[in-house]
This record gives sequence, structure tokens and C-alpha cells, in this order.
Amino acid sequence: MKQTHLRFIVIVTVLALIASFGLFAAGAKESAATQADPAATYPEKPIQIIVPVGAGGDTDLNARLFSKYLEKELGQSLAVVNVTGGGGTIGMQRVLDSDADGYTALFFHGEAMIPKIAGLVDYGIEAFAMVGIGLLDDTTVLATHPGMPFKTLPEFISYAKANPGKVEFGMMTGGYPHLVGIVLEAEAGIDLNLVDVGGNAAKTVALKGRKTQVINTQYGLTLDYFKSGDFVVLGLTSKERNPLFPEVPTTAEQGLDIEFNKFFFVGMPKGTPKSIVDKFSAAMKRVVENPQYQAEAAKYFVTPTYMAPEQATEHAQEVYEYFAQYQDLFRGTSK
Repeated sequence: MKQTHLRFIVIVTVLALIASFGLFAAGAKESAATQADPAATYPEKPIQIIVPVGAGGDTDLNARLFSKYLEKELGQSLAVVNVTGGGGTIGMQRVLDSDADGYTALFFHGEAMIPKIAGLVDYGIEAFAMVGIGLLDDTTVLATHPGMPFKTLPEFISYAKANPGKVEFGMMTGGYPHLVGIVLEAEAGIDLNLVDVGGNAAKTVALKGRKTQVINTQYGLTLDYFKSGDFVVLGLTSKERNPLFPEVPTTAEQGLDIEFNKFFFVGMPKGTPKSIVDKFSAAMKRVVENPQYQAEAAKYFVTPTYMAPEQATEHAQEVYEYFAQYQDLFRGTSK
């Protein structure tokens, strides 16, 4: 009887040990899998979204709107931080210097490649791990105020030719608007007075206060000023009219073949695990496909458009090649 009881205890003990070992092995496998795939538990803490320009402009507004929906998809809070200076390079460098763990990302647009073209830095978008493109902005227009003696693009060009160096074009040195001014001069055959008035929000204030005479701006960002008559639109810098505001003529149809369409992208430091990049990118795709986001984005006249990392990289390269045509001219005026 005692031997039977002892055998029973031994068997139960052995079975318990086997079960414990099985649980331990399963846990070890799960732990190893988690370590092998850092995206398995990502994100575990808030993510910082660096916007390398000031608050109030189109980049900032789009970053905050996009981040609001990204939070829901990622299940974690996103802190949008404006890091200004150097035509966007200060904020870009902040991201490049961050840990490649997926918790610091850049939200910017094609202006990220401009400082390289200007010769201010030796890197551009290619320095980042491309996460994806989330929206396109085909709304860049040339605008003036009603106090100027021209109301159309041909009138503006004629006036500028008759008054070389006198028409003030408000821009930010080394940035996207600076390149717009350079290209405008080259393609229209005019000489403008390129005046640094700051970023997008500052440009709007400058034109409203008639501290400058012509700027490039995003149509949706300054729509109220066009409606009120404070601003006069000269043309959309594109080859085709935008269906969201088809009444605005393009620069191309007015004889000026220039194109400045923006794309907004997210980038992370090189070396960020691919699984984390892919997880973040997939969340971006879901945001773009969200009807609620699409409705909110429409007020800025932007077009939610998802491009995965590879396609986004190709698109960025095409835009870079277009801008690079004007590199020599740009470098002659941006130092």
C-alpha cells in the first residue's frame, strides 16, 4: 500500500515537472520571439513626431491632424514637437541623432531635400529610413495682395520685367519657398528681390500686412484671405487644375511651366528595425483609408495618398531630380 502511494506521488511529481518544463519552454519561445521581433510589442511608450518648421503652417497642421488618427491606429500617444531653424535641418538632425527604435519620427515634406540642393548640408531624405508617404498637396499657388498693379500671372511677369529687382518675393532662405523664387526667376526670365520673411505662417502675415508683395502659399491654408479679397491668386504651380478648386488657373496654361507639388512623408533614423517601420507604415495606410480622416483633410485641400516605403522612395527621387535642375542657380543665392 505504501509503495503504491509512493509510486503515485512520484508519478504526479514527474508529471508536474514535465508540465512546468513545457510552460517554461513555451514562455522561453515566446520571449525569444518577442526579442527577435521588436515590433511585437511596439509601441510601448509615446512616440515623438518632429515637425522641423514652426507652428501654424501647412506642415504643422497636417502633422497634427495625421497624428491624431495615427494615435488610434497605433494605440499609443504621439507628441508633435516643432523644432525650427536651418530650413528644416535642425529638426531633421534631431531625428537622425535619435535612437533607431521607432520612438522618434520626422513628419515633413519635399522641403527636406532643399537644404542639400542649396549646399547647406550633405544629406536629404535618403538619410532617413523611409516609412511612407501619407498625403499629396497639389495646392501650391502664387499670390499677391490687391495693392499691386497686377492681378494675373502674365501681368505679374510683365511688371517684373519692367521693374527688375523691385518686386519683393517673400520666402525663407534655403527652404522650399526660396527654391520657388529661384525657379520662378529662371523660367519667367525675371529678376526678383528675394526677401527672407520666415516660414509659411510668417509669409502669410507678411503678405497680409503688405510687408512683401508676392509669395507662394498653399491654397487651403490661405483660402479665407482669397475669399476676403486680402490676397489675389496668380496661378496654381502645376500642369493641371486641381479638381478641388478648378476655378484657379495653372501657371502652365498661362505660359509658365513650373511645378511645385508637395508630398508629406514620415521618416525614422536609419537602422530602425524593418518590422517597426512596416508596422508604422501599415498604420499610416489605415489612416489614409479612414473616411473620417479624409473628410478632415479635405479642409486643407490635400489628397490623402499612401505610398509604402519603396514607392515613396522612388517618388521622392523623382521630385529631387526635378529640383536638382536648378541646383547651380540655387547655390549661387543661398549662401
